[in-house]
Amino acid sequence: MKFGGTSVGTAESLRRVARIVCDAAGTHRVVVIASAVGGVTDRLVAAGERLSTHDLDVPAFVAWVRRRHQELASAVLAEASQSRYERVLDAGCAALERLLHTIERAGPSEALMDELLAVGERLSVPLVALLLGDAGLAASPVDAAPLVRTDERFGEAGVDLAATRRLIQAWHRLLPAGHVPVVTGFIGSTADGRTTTLGRGGSDYSAALFASALHAERLERWTDVDGLYTDDPRTNRQATRLAFLVLEEAWAWNHAGRLGMHRKALDPLVEAQVPVQVRSTLAPERPGTLILPAGHPLRAVATAS
Repeated sequence: MKFGGTSVGTAESLRRVARIVCDAAGTHRVVVIASAVGGVTDRLVAAGERLSTHDLDVPAFVAWVRRRHQELASAVLAEASQSRYERVLDAGCAALERLLHTIERAGPSEALMDELLAVGERLSVPLVALLLGDAGLAASPVDAAPLVRTDERFGEAGVDLAATRRLIQAWHRLLPAGHVPVVTGFIGSTADGRTTTLGRGGSDYSAALFASALHAERLERWTDVDGLYTDDPRTNRQATRLAFLVLEEAWAWNHAGRLGMHRKALDPLVEAQVPVQVRSTLAPERPGTLILPAGHPLRAVATAS
């Protein structure tokens, strides 16, 4: 289950995420992939750019990052969980401030920028995990960096698919039954442990890597729109929802830039023949768009409906 920035960007959307995950965990073994809180990654990018001209008030920016997450935590977490999250924020914001000063002194590099951009997911995922814990699930935050092995093309790293598959499978075998891991999207690491990112929209790709490695029943991609449309329904009232797509056709559309996902997001799913369901956190009762492999047994049912 992958939740993007809009799904974890407000108190109400976070509560909806908790309800959706709790419902799913009642019948399935769930892995959650979460993006950074909405707007945070863009602000981190802008901060890195401003550092190159020494035009960033570092303490003020760190204070904004803390406030953005603190406000959400105070709105959705129980008191004990707020205290636990406060410690996460203390450590994360202290590390962020040190990193920003390092970039300021040394100048921005692609490797340092990846470390900076990873901050968003590393602060959002513990918040989501604590919220799920408050809702009664055995949940814990997981940093994907040790699990997604990449090359050194910082900014849009290439994934070592075979190594990543082995790492994810070995990690998942050790999880207790009923445990819900909440995993950082967008992040990987090199063989020597340096943080990398998978490119903008990389959380979709992260989710696909986990779904394919674990031979998931399906990947659910949760967003603020109830499926894939012929055009953006927020700007075009004539746009119609696509109830069903063939995965291999969707793969071609995605590589042509027509689906709004990371370019590689469907690659692992085509190889592993894992279906995708695109759904809305605003309307979880709706079926969204189902993307099925050509030979999937549900394809005939979906086509008939």
